[in-house]
Amino acid sequence: MTEQKTALLICTAGITTGLLVKNVQNAADERGLDIHVYSAPAIIAEQAIQSQAIDALMIGPQSKYEIARLKDFLTYKAVPYKLISRENYEILDGEAVLEEIIALIGK
Repeated sequence: MTEQKTALLICTAGITTGLLVKNVQNAADERGLDIHVYSAPAIIAEQAIQSQAIDALMIGPQSKYEIARLKDFLTYKAVPYKLISRENYEILDGEAVLEEIIALIGK
């Protein structure tokens, strides 16, 4: 990756993903990867997708219903997305979620 990539993590309120973001960003920084990771409540994801360059969207498992709501925007903007595995989400495994982001960005 030569230019900075951006990954957005969303969940219902943005609180759990806010905690997870720190772990993912730390894992990216430790590897020297130029990835900016941030979180937001699912309700503003549509706005973020429309107004920002997002290279990967990671969705909290409890917000999987958001995929149907956001699918048209994600397809139009060609934003790859994935549901965060429940296991990684529950233990706030930043390294594992970073691997999922890298796999998405690499597509």
